[in-house]
This record gives sequence, C-alpha cells and structure tokens, in this order.
Amino acid sequence: FDSYKKLLDEVALVGDVPLIEILKDPDALSETENAQLAIFSMSFGIAKLLSEEGIYADEVMGISLGEYAALAYSGAVRQLDTVKMLKKRSYFMSLAAKEKEGFLAAVSFLEEHLVEEAVSATEDVYVSNYNAPNQLVVGGDAKKKEEILLKLKEKGAKKITFLSVSGAFHTKYMEKAAHYYGEYLKNIKFFPPEIPVYANVKGNLYERGDDFRKLLSDHVDHPVRLSGILSSMEKKEENLHVVIGPGKAMASILKQNKVPGEVLLVSSVEQFKEAVRRVKER
Repeated sequence: FDSYKKLLDEVALVGDVPLIEILKDPDALSETENAQLAIFSMSFGIAKLLSEEGIYADEVMGISLGEYAALAYSGAVRQLDTVKMLKKRSYFMSLAAKEKEGFLAAVSFLEEHLVEEAVSATEDVYVSNYNAPNQLVVGGDAKKKEEILLKLKEKGAKKITFLSVSGAFHTKYMEKAAHYYGEYLKNIKFFPPEIPVYANVKGNLYERGDDFRKLLSDHVDHPVRLSGILSSMEKKEENLHVVIGPGKAMASILKQNKVPGEVLLVSSVEQFKEAVRRVKER
C-alpha cells in the first residue's frame, strides 16, 4: 500500500532510523528503540489504511506502547510528534534498563490479590501490567527472579513466563526514565481527542482537563491497567473489536477478559482485506 510505505518512510526520516532494513532484521528489532518505532508504524499504519476504506473506530485503545498509536489515531497528538516522543521515550527507557538489570514475567491463572501479596512480600519487585483478573505481569530487579518465582508458585501460580524484554518496564525501575521523559513532553502539543481514547495508567478514558504529559510520563513507571479499561468498555454482543499490529496477545487478552463481541485480528495483508470485507458486510 502506497500510503503505508509513505508512513514508514516518514517514520524512518523523523526517527533517523533505517526502518525498512530494521523490519527485516530480528536482532535489530529486539532493541527497544527500534521495536517501539516499528510497532507504532505497523499499528498506526494499519489504522490509517482502515480509515482510507471508510472504517473508523468508535473508541480506541492500545496496551503499553500501543497507546501512542491510539493517541495519534485519535488526533490527540500529531503523527510526527508521536515519532519524536517514542524516540525519546525508548531512549530514556533503554538507559534506565542498562543502569539496572530488570525482568518481566507474565503470571497466568492466579488471582490478582494473590499476585499482589507475593509482590508486596518481595523487595524491588512490582506489578507491571494488570492484563486480566487472572493474568498479571510482574517485574523488577533481575536478582529477584528466583525469589518471586518461588513465592508465586507457593500462592498457586500455574504458569509463569519470563518475557524477552530489556528492562522492567512500567515499574519503579523506570523512575528516572519517567522523569526525563516528562521534562521532554513539555515541548509537545496535545489536542482534545476526536475519538475517545483509553488511558493505560487510569484504566478508563482520557477526559477533558486531563494532563496528557503527566499521564504519559507516569505511563513509563506505573502499571498498565488494561483489565480496568476492558471492564469500563461498553458491553454489547454486537461490538466488533479490530485488533491491529503484530502478534496475537491483545486478541487473547480480550478473550480472557470475556469481552463480548467479535474480535478481528489484523497483522497481515490477508487479514486486513478480510477485516475490511467483514466490517463492510455488517
């Protein structure tokens, strides 16, 4: 798609990265700074292609990094400013990750309060993501991996998966990154969203009077409250959730949270064409 290619070229120019080459190199993609720009480009790019087909969202949300594509899509921040923000955000997060070696681990099939009890009893470990009532992500000091693993198993955790990430994102291990990023955001202009957007830190919609800069800097070192967002969404069986971007994680989380309605995953050209056909048939 010509407009998708144009977006990648613009992101590469503003972000000062060889994006097309990075997309073909798994090692390059594993670096935080490259991954954030690549994921944003794909998510926002597909959203724009859907708009060109006359398909628009009634509400929009994104988990963690995905919130930036959601904000750009809603008109709350300019596209090119979003690229600049992500460049700085990933830079500060990478520095923080290198300064303190951290980890993240997904904890499945264990109730929220039991995960919180295990975390509160372990120094330098925190909840990073509230994804579903029975799936949370925890993270913190890499030296505490075995300790928290043991405590979670004692609480009855059936599945614990250590994630392939470079740092303990959305925890206090990112405090310094959040501070510097907050200072940078003073230079960015925000606008009232044209489409309602959910804020990860709040667990519900951005509202008139919200301080975007404060919420987005807090987003770096505070937990993502995705389960809160999904609880506050309007519950209708006729809802259609179009999940765009790489991977299947978000689609799986929607199902785990028993969010009513149909889920369409769009992470390939074939899925995009199928989604357009399905939406226009409704």
